[in-house]
Amino acid sequence: MTAALTLAGCSGGSNKGKSAEGKTEAGIPQVSLKFATEPYPDHTVPYVGIEKKFFEDVGITLEKVDAIDADKVPSVLIAGNYDFASGAPSLFIPSMGQGDFTTFALSNLFLGYSVMAPEGTKTYSDFVKEGMSGEEAIKAALGQMKGKVFTYPSESAIKPFIDLCFQKAGMTLDDVENEVIDDSNGVALMLAGRADFKVGGVPAAATLSSKGFVPILSAKDIVETAEPSEDSKEVRSILHNGWTTTEKWAEENHDTVLRLASVCFRINQYVNDDPKEAAKIHVNYVNQQAGTEFTEEEVLALYKTSIPLYTWDMQKPWFEDKEDALYWEYEIGSTIKMYEDEGMFKSGEYGPSDIVSADKIYAELKELKAEADSNFEKLENADGTALELKEKAEYQYSIFNYLDARNLSEQAVKEMK
Repeated sequence: MTAALTLAGCSGGSNKGKSAEGKTEAGIPQVSLKFATEPYPDHTVPYVGIEKKFFEDVGITLEKVDAIDADKVPSVLIAGNYDFASGAPSLFIPSMGQGDFTTFALSNLFLGYSVMAPEGTKTYSDFVKEGMSGEEAIKAALGQMKGKVFTYPSESAIKPFIDLCFQKAGMTLDDVENEVIDDSNGVALMLAGRADFKVGGVPAAATLSSKGFVPILSAKDIVETAEPSEDSKEVRSILHNGWTTTEKWAEENHDTVLRLASVCFRINQYVNDDPKEAAKIHVNYVNQQAGTEFTEEEVLALYKTSIPLYTWDMQKPWFEDKEDALYWEYEIGSTIKMYEDEGMFKSGEYGPSDIVSADKIYAELKELKAEADSNFEKLENADGTALELKEKAEYQYSIFNYLDARNLSEQAVKEMK
């Protein structure tokens, strides 16, 4: 399936970002880009930023935005039909032999699956808050299921998550009363009170969450108990999603990559600050592109359950804390090891840094932020042109565009001399 949304004309396939004439009011160069997204809730979030014109604020015009099937995204980037795309870096790993990809910004986690239960059921987090270890909390959370009705679909993709949960809890499916039926009927059983617990796809979890049901154990909870290492298989339970391009394009358009990353952080902050308004925008696009029938309430529930969006501050441990199981290298590295075990790659042929550069971009933006902070200290008494530049710099700073915040504040300091 390919669903198209043409924003400002449509052009063919240059791999290099095309410069538009002129600059923004803040003097930021303008470029026109083509953006591909996968047609799923976790990858249609950028449409919120499109609707709010966040890209334009950093000099970027999206002349073409298409929703593309996930398996086609690598080939369209290689062909230069699109400049960048929203996707999970782990899913680009099998295509590394076709082209060099790099994910330059991370946006959200795809948590996939969770065990849903009626409101009031104690969750993994509740048990952790009571002082239990992660392993103890998993056993306590799933222990509530013993002898109760557990419904789930027969889909092969869901079974590994269920098996992992029960294994970690020291239980088997014989400890529960199983009702294996499709998601829609499983949701109906839960709503009617004829089933007590459920694992299903993202739409089912969103529907139940919007009706007050709670996830008592999620893929993220499982990962938090995992060894913080590339050798951990549990870290494959989640996916870091992000914005990806080819290494060649990233090298040729480095400043644009920094500005795009800032937009990604701004979108995430907006969703966290005003999730209801974000859901109002997002729901129309996800339904249009994916052919789904989500409600605003269900999309809002997705932000809390299946696709939490991580802000600038929230992503810091991903890049700086190697004791955190969500540290970016672990999921990517574990997935690479999986493909090595399957014989797709030779051992050591690829490493996490071959597919992700978001850590380097985050570090560079952090340095630019510090330089802007230093400049602002020198501009306390700015007036005239220096004050105008300072105010423009402060705005760019507020939207995470630390590149132009540094550039503009630097110009303002020169005006003070």
